[in-house]
Amino acid sequence: MMKFNACMLFFAWILSAALGTKAMAEEPPYALSWTVDAPILTLGVATYVLSQYTYSQMEPRSGEPSKDELLPWDRPFAGTYHPSFDYLSDWSLYALIAFPLGFESVELALGNSSTREAMTFFLTAAEITLWQSSLNLIVRSMRLWGRPEIYRSKADRSRGESWGSFYSGHTGTAFSVAVFSSLWFMEKYPNSAYVPLVWGGTLVAATAVGVMRIAAGKHFPTDVIVGALVGSASSFLVLKLHESSRVKVAASPGYFGVVMHF
Repeated sequence: MMKFNACMLFFAWILSAALGTKAMAEEPPYALSWTVDAPILTLGVATYVLSQYTYSQMEPRSGEPSKDELLPWDRPFAGTYHPSFDYLSDWSLYALIAFPLGFESVELALGNSSTREAMTFFLTAAEITLWQSSLNLIVRSMRLWGRPEIYRSKADRSRGESWGSFYSGHTGTAFSVAVFSSLWFMEKYPNSAYVPLVWGGTLVAATAVGVMRIAAGKHFPTDVIVGALVGSASSFLVLKLHESSRVKVAASPGYFGVVMHF
C-alpha cells in the first residue's frame, strides 16, 4: 500500500510538471555562483570529512542505559523495537528522494528546464545533502542518549552508533527533500494549482518517515522533531543563498564583480 501511494504521488508530480509549463516563472528562481557555491562546497567537504571521522570513533558506553537521561515525553518509547518499520523507513526515504530527481529529469527532457537550471538543481541538492549528513553525524557522535531499541533487556549495545540517537538523520534528510522540492516547484511554477499538492504530499511523506523511525525503535520523538527542523532549515537556507534575485553580476569598463543582496 505504501509503495502504491508513493508511485501515485510520483506520477502526480510528473503530471504537474507537464501541465504547469504555462505558469512557469519568467527566469530561473535559483542560480549558481562561485561566491556562494565555492565556500559551501569547500566547507561542506571539510565538515563531512570531520563528521566521518567522529562517527567512526564512536564507542559504546559502559553499563546499561538509564531512562533518567531521557526527556519525559521520550521515556514511554524506551525499549521500542520493530525491525520491519526500519526497513520500511529506508525504502520510503529512497522513494521520497527519487521524486525530485525524477521531476527535474522529466523537466529537462520536456524542455521546461535548461541544462544550467538542471545543474543548479542537482548541485544545490548535493550541497544540502552534504551539510545535512555532516551535521547529523557530528551531533550523533556526541552520544547524548541511546536509541530506543537498546533500552530492551536483551538488546545489543556493543555498537557505538547505537548510543547516538539524537538526532534522526532519516527524518532530517526526508524533510530537507520535502522543503527543497516544494520550494523549488513553488518558485518555478508560482501560479500552478499543484503547489499545495506538492507541499502536502512531500511533507506527509517526510512525516511518515519520521513516524516509522520512532515505531522501529531507532529514534525518540525529540530526535525526529529536531531532525525535521534541521532538515527543513538546511534546504531553506541553502536555497535562499541561491536565489537569482540575490546574486547579480555587475560589469563596467575596468570592473567585473558579483553583488549579493541580503
